[in-house]
Amino acid sequence: MRQLIIILTVCLGTLKVFAQTEQKIYLFPEFTDAIVYYKDGRAFQVPINYDLIGGQFIFIDKDKKKKEFSDPELVISVKISDRVFLPTSGGGAAEVIQSDPKLLVQYSGYARRKKNLPYGGKTETASVGTVSNLYSNASNSALNTEELVVTNINYEFHIETNKRMKKFSTEKQFLKIFPKQKVKLKQYMDENKIDFRSIEQIIKLCNYALS
Repeated sequence: MRQLIIILTVCLGTLKVFAQTEQKIYLFPEFTDAIVYYKDGRAFQVPINYDLIGGQFIFIDKDKKKKEFSDPELVISVKISDRVFLPTSGGGAAEVIQSDPKLLVQYSGYARRKKNLPYGGKTETASVGTVSNLYSNASNSALNTEELVVTNINYEFHIETNKRMKKFSTEKQFLKIFPKQKVKLKQYMDENKIDFRSIEQIIKLCNYALS
């Protein structure tokens, strides 16, 4: 009997850990009122969230249904509280983390499909893929995002230099943007142990490169 109690305690503890580490497919904990600005001057206020798997904004309409923007190419910005998102060339959106010089960060998620366990539990199984290739492997209707959990959030930065936006997410990609400063920037990154998953550190690095 004592062994059975120990086994049940371990199993329940394991399930609790799974529940704590799983993250929904959205960037924000809940849908939040936002203002969506269009190129023609229109502006709408709707509850909104960012789908890390689909790489797009999802809003809740008046019938409480989750929907995508019908004309995302007409949207010029989305303001959620004091955070501003701008459309990117790939069809997604990136958050403005600095205005001058302009620096954006685009969020994406690495997803895993949940697997049913006995007695209604859920765990994570094989990885599904990143935002960039997830929907190329399955149609939207066939992929049930409610059965996915995001196990890792990736950052892709966009920096404005010479009036052009350039993307990077690694040290190598960043140094290619500033070839004439490669030695100086490499030394700065090594001395400061720059982490490309730290937005604060990337802001400092970009300001140093453009100073």
